[in-house]
Amino acid sequence: MTEISPAARRLKQLREEAGLAMREVAEALDWPLTRYQHYEDRYRRAHLPLDFMRALAPIFESRGVPAAELLALAGLADSEIPRSARQRRMASSAVAGGAVGSRDLPVLGAVKGGAEGFYFNEGEAKEYLVRPPTLDGVANGFALYVEGESMEPRYFAGEILYVNPNRPITRNCFVAVELADGQGMIKQFLKRSDEHVMLHQFNPPKDIRVPVENVKRIYRITGASELG
Repeated sequence: MTEISPAARRLKQLREEAGLAMREVAEALDWPLTRYQHYEDRYRRAHLPLDFMRALAPIFESRGVPAAELLALAGLADSEIPRSARQRRMASSAVAGGAVGSRDLPVLGAVKGGAEGFYFNEGEAKEYLVRPPTLDGVANGFALYVEGESMEPRYFAGEILYVNPNRPITRNCFVAVELADGQGMIKQFLKRSDEHVMLHQFNPPKDIRVPVENVKRIYRITGASELG
């Protein structure tokens, strides 16, 4: 039996270096988990599909893995990889989004007395935290503090959550929801219709239906850590 290809093994290595779970990658692609697993666990061709690598590149780049690393797994020689992909990792440390380790990441959610959840600060940062690899070069990234117990054991009160507004919202991902009145909620996204946004909380477990007109924005949470 032919062994799993070196490209598939390298893909797994890059994913683990990025701190991504297989399920996170599958959700970001809006794929079933088994479809993504095929490319790490059962793929035997010398090179991974180019379209697949192009789809993965922004997901891995958000965790500090250069796009060129992914495109190389599709068999592209360095000279064939777009110059922007080769240089993006270097350039990201110089853009407005800041570099990893910089204390320039704004906290845009503040707890207000008696509120269930938190309130967004209307773009005005109250403090700044150390920028994690997940938001390297993401100029509009920001952080939030968890308030309340509704998402335990996934997130706990006082935990820092990182938000990348550029990442797509997919089924079962975790999101920060900004309501029209400025209030914010941390929930799991289920689906959206023309009339409602369906969310889920863990503690106590229940689904929440929010009228679309009450929702101002939905942001995808990319990770949590006590880096500040």
